[in-house]
Amino acid sequence: MRPAEGRWIGSRYRLTRADKDAVPDEIASKARALITSGLDGAPASLIDRMRNLEITTVNSVGYDLVDLKKALSRHMPVTHTPDVLTDDVVDLAIGLMIMTSRRLAQADRFVRAGRWTKEKFSVAGKVTGKRLRILGLGRIGRAIAKRAEGFGMEILYTDRAKMSTSHRFLPDLVCLAKDSDFLMVASSAGPDAKHLINSAVLEALGPEGILINIARGSMVVKTR
Repeated sequence: MRPAEGRWIGSRYRLTRADKDAVPDEIASKARALITSGLDGAPASLIDRMRNLEITTVNSVGYDLVDLKKALSRHMPVTHTPDVLTDDVVDLAIGLMIMTSRRLAQADRFVRAGRWTKEKFSVAGKVTGKRLRILGLGRIGRAIAKRAEGFGMEILYTDRAKMSTSHRFLPDLVCLAKDSDFLMVASSAGPDAKHLINSAVLEALGPEGILINIARGSMVVKTR
């Protein structure tokens, strides 16, 4: 493992590589605040080395890579920015529904390859009026549902508990998938969410259903 490369910016030390175990001991032992990202987090090994650490700040929405148990044992606050990317993520979620249903990526490759002069591109589906099922009706899930209403979509959801919303709650994820045209994963990640989209859910979704995951990749089981 190469040592981390970093530099001082005023009174701050900034790593230029995401190599948490290579933070110099002299820096780790003196630091009182840690600013990290949702992709880097703060594992227990790093928190242990930062003996004077008083706060950990995640400059993104996800904080599942921060060892919260370790932080809480140190009575240390952990902050994040839950609303900063909501609109962008929802834009992407709606865009992916349209792209997959209308087969825009395939159509683009079809045209670029010059096949349109010799072949017919198969008819694509639509988004309007389809059945959208959402796993996780938090900030992002609610925002997706709100925009999907403009497409006249039928919206059901599942979560750890029933929410205060006009959308119908269906507690069983397999049943939700079976009744889906689109299954949207917008749930927070964590150990209990790993492979929540398992083979039973994928089988229930079927070959015609479309899975769109705008959460962590770890939530979907590997099928190959």
